[in-house]
This record gives sequence, structure tokens and C-alpha cells, in this order.
Amino acid sequence: MDITYTKKFLGTPFIIETMPVENKPGTWNSTKVSIYRDEILIGEYLRNYHSFGQETFYPFQIGEDWYAVYSASYTATRIMKLHNDRIEDWCGEESHSEGFCPVEFYIPKYNHLQETVNHFKTNELTTYDNYYADCDLNITEFMHQKEDKNFIGTHYCNFGFLSGCIWGDDSNWKIQYIDLSKVPDKEMSITEKFGYWVMPSNMTLKECVHMDNWEPDHNWISLTGTSNFNLVTDEKS
Repeated sequence: MDITYTKKFLGTPFIIETMPVENKPGTWNSTKVSIYRDEILIGEYLRNYHSFGQETFYPFQIGEDWYAVYSASYTATRIMKLHNDRIEDWCGEESHSEGFCPVEFYIPKYNHLQETVNHFKTNELTTYDNYYADCDLNITEFMHQKEDKNFIGTHYCNFGFLSGCIWGDDSNWKIQYIDLSKVPDKEMSITEKFGYWVMPSNMTLKECVHMDNWEPDHNWISLTGTSNFNLVTDEKS
């Protein structure tokens, strides 16, 4: 019996369904990913790996256009454009035998709130901009901010994160950086901006990202990571 798994991306018009696809004996199974926009099927793709089908699709918005970072090949990350009635492979990496294998994507989004304060001594008005990323709030708090009288809008960052590893590296997931600033021009880049950054095994990628000090013109974030130490030789790995 076919087993279908459903994932809804809150705050977006998108839902995906994933279903295992059996291949010939002795080879990995694949995963079929079906993409729905406003509950209408707009496209499907086949991921050539049996795991992480739901974790390796993540929609985000630039202006009025919707895109998604996704991984049909387990050794490549690509960008897809999400039209009203179809999907379009847009840009990204080519599959490579020594490529970085993504297992999870995360693109931060943030609420912009603007508060005006009256200084009683001078009777002057000052406007403050506040930004709250979804990784620093639970989903209920984040969605509830949209009802605040000071709410301006929700926006996606022009960067994101992926976790995974080089095939055969080790059993730990590492975090890399995705530059999405030129996606409309069909450009995307992935770098080891954080060096060899190892995730704790009991946390999701989103849980490792902290943006409470981040603002659009103050590009500082914090990451949670883990290190191993040899107590005899002081060696770090």
C-alpha cells in the first residue's frame, strides 16, 4: 500500500505530499514530491533518494513571486519557481558525486512591526522599527503578531541555510549558507560561511538558527553547534 505524507507550509499557499517509489532490487528507492498551490496540484518531481523528501523542499517569496529551494538529486540544491499553475526549475547546483547532500532547508522569514512613541517632555514622535524572525518565536506567537496594530508585513530573508554532509564524510550534519539575493536573475550560491559547523544531533536546522540580534541593516546571527574534544590530547574535532 502506498503511504503518502503531507506537509503544509503555514503562511504560504503551498502543501506538499511525498510518497515512496520502489525501484529495482538492490537500488535505493526514490521519493515522489507533489506540490499543491491553493490545494491545486501544480507540479511533481522525483527525488532520487528514499529519505528527506519533505525536509528538502522549502518555499519562499521574493516580491510577488514564489520560489522554493529543493533537492531532486540528493547531491545538489536547486531553486524552483512556483507559478500559479506549474513549476519551473530555475537555477542552482548540478549533481556531483562529491557534492554536499542536503537533508534539510530553512529560509528565515520575519515580521516587521513599527511603533511610534510620543516623548512627553519634548512632545516629539519617534518611530521604531522592530523585526522578529520566525526561528525566535513559536508559530503561534509569530502568526499572532500579524494582528498587532503595529504590524507592517512579513518578508523572507534573502539568505537561507541547509544542513547535510558530503557523502561518506561522517554521521554528523553540517550547516552551510545559501545566498538567495540574486535568485530573480537565476543565480544562487552556497558557501561554507561558518566553516565546518556541526549541528547537535537532537536539534532541527531551524532550532540551530537565532536571529534576535538581526535586522535588515544589522546582519548578525547566532548558530548553535557542537564540538568534540579529546580530554587527553586536547585535540578538537
